[in-house]
Amino acid sequence: MQEIGEWLLVNPARIMVLVSLAFSALILWGEHGGRRSGGSGWLTLARVGIGSIFSVVTAIVAAFFGYLLVQILVCVVLPLVLIDRI
Repeated sequence: MQEIGEWLLVNPARIMVLVSLAFSALILWGEHGGRRSGGSGWLTLARVGIGSIFSVVTAIVAAFFGYLLVQILVCVVLPLVLIDRI
């Protein structure tokens, strides 16, 4: 467990990616519950909008634009693909 902590602390962008994954999971869980009751997809739309901005911030913090691609996958692509499959 200590090795994972050390790996995360090497670059703060790694922590930001994990936070994005957790936040995306919460949004998808909320949308899944909302779909049963006639949800509108506003949570996913908000996630994509906020996630786009957070992606750029993560890339700036990391100083590597490889993290931009990872965050775009986590914040934009993953929620859109998974919400269609749910």
